[in-house]
Amino acid sequence: MPNRSLSLAALMVLVLAFSGCMVTKSAYDQKEEEAVTLAKTVSDLDRKNKDLAARAEQLQAENDELKKQLAAKDDLLQLKSEEIAKQDARQAAMVHELERMKAQQARPGEGDARAGAAGRSAGLKGIRLKVLSGDGKIDSAKRMAKRLTVMGYRVESVGMAESSDYPANTVYFAANYKKEARTLASKLGKDTIVKPLTWKSVFSLIVVTGG
Repeated sequence: MPNRSLSLAALMVLVLAFSGCMVTKSAYDQKEEEAVTLAKTVSDLDRKNKDLAARAEQLQAENDELKKQLAAKDDLLQLKSEEIAKQDARQAAMVHELERMKAQQARPGEGDARAGAAGRSAGLKGIRLKVLSGDGKIDSAKRMAKRLTVMGYRVESVGMAESSDYPANTVYFAANYKKEARTLASKLGKDTIVKPLTWKSVFSLIVVTGG
């Protein structure tokens, strides 16, 4: 009986040991399967992230290309708008010129008179003219400048003369402008004095107001 009891005990120990090994192996296999599954999941996620990154890059490239195309279309539209505006301006100028020519043909005498007046006005504006006060008051120079402007002259400068005892209006002229000085003097009045410039000046005529 004792021997039989020992045999049963030994058998039970072997069974328990074998069961423990089976449990340990089963847990290890389960952990290994979980690790494999997790690694596969991580690999799938990484692949999906790469696919998303590639798709995002492709979308960005398409967006950039679309922006370039839109910008090119905007530039083309701007150029077309500018060209249309230029054409409209040219057409308007042509219409205006045709109307002016028709009016001139209808009234040739009047057209010639206007052309002559325009030529004279352009000639007067080509004279560089300065006005100085010779009576000690700047207002007299300003009034003279306005008067000359109404006549068609272009007054470039207004100021005070070094002396304030000019007895009458005086027109100083540079070389080759004596005729223009006399013409201006006749317009200002018979008491106007005409003298040549004795100093260097950038002006063609200098008018000094007198008392």
